[in-house]
Amino acid sequence: MIAATILGGILSSAMLSQAAPLTVRQSGSSSTTSCNSGGGYPITNTTTPPSTSGTTFSWGSYTGYPTSGTAVATIYPEYTSQYNVATGAVNFNTARGFVSRSYTNGGADSTALVTFAVPAQYSQNWCRVAFGLEAAGSYASGSLKAQLFTSLAPATASTTTWPSGNLRNQNIGAIDVVPGGEAVWQVGSGPAATSNGFFPCSLVAGQVFGGEVVPQGDQVEISWPAGQDGIKIMVY
Repeated sequence: MIAATILGGILSSAMLSQAAPLTVRQSGSSSTTSCNSGGGYPITNTTTPPSTSGTTFSWGSYTGYPTSGTAVATIYPEYTSQYNVATGAVNFNTARGFVSRSYTNGGADSTALVTFAVPAQYSQNWCRVAFGLEAAGSYASGSLKAQLFTSLAPATASTTTWPSGNLRNQNIGAIDVVPGGEAVWQVGSGPAATSNGFFPCSLVAGQVFGGEVVPQGDQVEISWPAGQDGIKIMVY
């Protein structure tokens, strides 16, 4: 949630100090690992689908995050799901992330719901929400823009209508996606854009949280292999 969203997420050097909370739960059998090179999902995926209850935290004002250096881990979502804005339907745990909006879809936009689990071992590190389209199967067309939101809770199962819907929470910023590269934050679009996506890993380490990737612009389509490209959390 983050879309970080979510994560987010799936998140000058200040981030919003009075932000709405992001719901998380303690991670049990999470096996999210760094730098997955597998297929549609993380290398192993044994975490029980997350519950909709948990503790909350608020995004704050952060300083001291890295301005250079190499990430020590890259964490992809444990689950990527597709949400239909028109019907409220959720297609849980899909092989691809998919975000779309068009002039002809009658309001049936598609967004991507993501569930992240950051291992507790990174509690002293900095995390950064990023979005890439570097895998061979990734593509984008149209406006090449998206918004990232946190979620009140992660998706847990497929549904055909409301509830629970997407449980969208806080807008953390918007990105310009780059086919073949990493997205760029749109200046002034949200708290995560202010800090280039950085936030303390201690806020989410050892926990599970959700986020949402949402289309921006009248015509856009973005797709990527889940757990291999798209939204991710990089650890420094």
